Amino acid sequence: MSIKIRMRGKVRGGVAEVKALIKHPMESGLRKNKKTGKNYPAKYIDLVEVKLNGTKAIDAQWSGAVSANPYVAVKLKANKGDTVELVLHDNTGETGSKKLKLK
Repeated sequence: MSIKIRMRGKVRGGVAEVKALIKHPMESGLRKNKKTGKNYPAKYIDLVEVKLNGTKAIDAQWSGAVSANPYVAVKLKANKGDTVELVLHDNTGETGSKKLKLK
């Protein structure tokens, strides 16, 4: 199963603002199930990459401290027609990516 991403982006004055909403539980592994008393298994996004026209522009490392269904907004120097790609990896090996052509 891949990580689901909704993404938008717009260029103004040579700067693109890209916004993304990521659907992911972001479990730290520290929270307990009230019925069983056992911890929920850790499942969180640990690597976020933003690529502009195939070249890595941003590389971020996350942990279980990020909230569920995170929202990400970045600004990049870009032009209309450029392609932005958001690539995500989580600690269980699940991945997700989304490409967007800037308007």
